[in-house]
Amino acid sequence: MKRTLVITDLTQMPSGNEVCVVGIDEAGNCIRPCCDGGFLKDYLYDADGRLVIRHGAKVEFELYPIIYQAPHVEDMGFNPDSITSKGLCTGTEWEQVLQNSSFNTVDDIYDGLLQEHRWVEPGANTRSIGTLSQVRVTAVKLPEWSGKLRYRLSFIDHAGFPYDNISVSDLAFRELSYAEVKKHGRSPATVSEQITSLLTSTDRIYLRLGLARPWVNPNTGNIGCWMQVTGIYTFPDYLGGKSFDDF
Repeated sequence: MKRTLVITDLTQMPSGNEVCVVGIDEAGNCIRPCCDGGFLKDYLYDADGRLVIRHGAKVEFELYPIIYQAPHVEDMGFNPDSITSKGLCTGTEWEQVLQNSSFNTVDDIYDGLLQEHRWVEPGANTRSIGTLSQVRVTAVKLPEWSGKLRYRLSFIDHAGFPYDNISVSDLAFRELSYAEVKKHGRSPATVSEQITSLLTSTDRIYLRLGLARPWVNPNTGNIGCWMQVTGIYTFPDYLGGKSFDDF
């Protein structure tokens, strides 16, 4: 079946050439297109090298049902050759998509099943991804480990509950942070303060929160689907209209 999605999530996977893409269709269904071999970065561009898949883009896919493992109930198969650009959302359209898919608290997104405010058990009867509105960002942190940047966000939801040092997989956020630190030679602490200021100076912030595939925490032995920040969107746009490809 052909279906047009507004792209809400574009995230970096552990494999450098693989991403995760999520979108919302006209009926409000959240869908994660999946295919054999993973969603390669090459699929983000058309045959002429133009970027097709970015946040706020309208993209048509040929989708088909596949077997999924809860909580990743949004998974559907797709044919990479079917990807077709349908343009970009206007600013109003884009915020409407986020508003229509939003929850006020993290617990609401995961139906109260989030363990230790960090992870969900594999097989849990809930969704794997959603939009959080009425959120207040408190800090961006970019610690370095073994010479590589790590990307972290702290925030408070509408219930007043704090979530600290949550991993950020949002590709645009990561590319902006990486460019400032690695390409322009600025300190992680300085860039962290700069981006925190950018985010907190905007009128409205929406976060997309997604659960990773099951992973064993080596410190506790817990097997869980760990929560990540998969999209950071502000109005006005802290990226100034740029995509990950612009950094």
